[in-house]
Amino acid sequence: MLYSSLVFSQGHRGEKSPEMRARIEAQKISYITQQLELSPDEAQRFWPFYNEMSKKKNAFHLELRQLIRSLNGDSDNLSEDELIKISDRMAELKVEKAKMERAYHYKFKKVISAKQILDLHLAEKQFQGMLLRRIKGEGGRHKQRERK
Repeated sequence: MLYSSLVFSQGHRGEKSPEMRARIEAQKISYITQQLELSPDEAQRFWPFYNEMSKKKNAFHLELRQLIRSLNGDSDNLSEDELIKISDRMAELKVEKAKMERAYHYKFKKVISAKQILDLHLAEKQFQGMLLRRIKGEGGRHKQRERK
């Protein structure tokens, strides 16, 4: 079923207000709940695991972004040892994230069906795609307004 009433916030491009994040998160919860066709009981058991996993994923992404920023686009000025340290940590983060996702896969299996788990992966990608298209659309309108 297509979730046609998804409404994205109308904030300025690049705005990262807590209100906007909360609206997007609420929309994501609604979208995933609908796509997985979660019963109230399933939702009550599923969302605590999912939210816990999301926090951990965000921590991985944050550390990865910090490592990338530490390069400052100028890896030529870092020593070989510094580059190895950064590269090794990036690889470790990917492995740790994969292990964490596997652990949550098993937790999800205890509260939702295999079909719902597979639908979750699809729903996350679809929601992200809709969000990116919306952001790109707002960016295009923003640029057009600047040209006038």
